[in-house]
Amino acid sequence: SQTEQRQLDLASEKGASAWLTSLPLAEYGFLMNKQEFNDAILLRYNFRLKNVPSTCSCGDQYSVNHALTCKSGGYVSMRHNKLRELTGELLAVAGCKDIKIEPQMLPLAGEQLSSGTNKSELAQLDVSARGVWAP
Repeated sequence: SQTEQRQLDLASEKGASAWLTSLPLAEYGFLMNKQEFNDAILLRYNFRLKNVPSTCSCGDQYSVNHALTCKSGGYVSMRHNKLRELTGELLAVAGCKDIKIEPQMLPLAGEQLSSGTNKSELAQLDVSARGVWAP
């Protein structure tokens, strides 16, 4: 099929196999256990993953693409949380101070905000930091 051919073309591109020959350095996140390695090979060649449910918790048919976009499946939140944590770590490396993950926002005091804005008392940021623009 066209999808399978595209998958093989992508796997054949220059540099696409670099992860297979990288040193397993845990310090840099270059370490996979046996299950992760097997899953990576299956994903690389667009084969069906083993030991996954046939339907998602939302009721739709399970697929890798669905798992990566379904808000009730968990991967969207996991991906968001990883990026949030990485942002905090990078702010620390950049020398920012007072880095907080998911701090509460200040209460509203009559401000006019655009529609769709979360105005809940429990609203929170992903990351806050001081010293972003000045030391």
